[in-house]
Amino acid sequence: MRIQQLRDLQAVVSHGGYRAAARALNVSQAGLTRSLAKLEEEYGVALLQRAHQGIALSPEGEEFMSYARAVLHEADRAEAWLLKTRRPAIKQVKVGVSVEPSLQLVPAVLKDFRQAFPKTTVHLTQRSSGELVAAVLDNRLDFAVMRLPQNLGTDDLQVQPLYSSRAAIMAREGHPLRGATAVSQLAACHWIVVGDPTRPGQQDESIQELFLQHRLREPTFAAVSDSIFGAISMLLDSDCVARLPAQLLTHPMTVGKLVEIEVAEQAGLVHQIGIVSKSMRLLSPEAGQLAAMLRSFARLSATLTRIA
Repeated sequence: MRIQQLRDLQAVVSHGGYRAAARALNVSQAGLTRSLAKLEEEYGVALLQRAHQGIALSPEGEEFMSYARAVLHEADRAEAWLLKTRRPAIKQVKVGVSVEPSLQLVPAVLKDFRQAFPKTTVHLTQRSSGELVAAVLDNRLDFAVMRLPQNLGTDDLQVQPLYSSRAAIMAREGHPLRGATAVSQLAACHWIVVGDPTRPGQQDESIQELFLQHRLREPTFAAVSDSIFGAISMLLDSDCVARLPAQLLTHPMTVGKLVEIEVAEQAGLVHQIGIVSKSMRLLSPEAGQLAAMLRSFARLSATLTRIA
């Protein structure tokens, strides 16, 4: 249960429905509906019911609302105290990145951004695309620079594609299967993926799809690393394989140490890298400028690539 869910419930009751409450809170109606549905589902209780005049509290909801109002009253008092004693706010931008943009795009832009905004701290979080989307929707991130999933359909998100890229199946130099030409030859391999180790089962879906398309058994995941550097270290010291951004093959950190296993099924597969933000959330001037600089750098890099 979160304070915002209590505020959402109070708004729906006081305005008599989701649509009017969403306008008052300046959020999407779908997001408001999900917020309260999650609260009811989490505790197994129906707090709202339809009435002649719109939406009203259920008997259980009436009793719960008395506690909720008390909590919100105390929360408002606490916030008022903080506002009276607050110091000048520290400016910060919270950005999520998936593996590929963390290698070149974001580091290349951060230097110029820091020169323009020396008093702004940038907090970077590297996670899988699914985890980054969830963090954007929950307002834990200002925006994410990430690989765009094929099905990213939600009205709550704004998506700005930046460029196309590709992944490569790679392993250490000298790997016994470095000459494999079909994914079936990698069926017995153990895979390393970048993700959240605290969430079992959140492995790289693209690998599973690749195996499923060619009627192979489920891939075996040896390890899930929360950083690209951890995944690279494990690759270099084992016979595991991984599906990682192809630019790692020419990156100064790994050039000559990792090789691509050029399986036919992987050839020609591309994906989009883009910026994902919350539709109803207005970015701070600092966050908006960082996003603009990322878009500009991506366009410039694409132009130079075409010329080359």
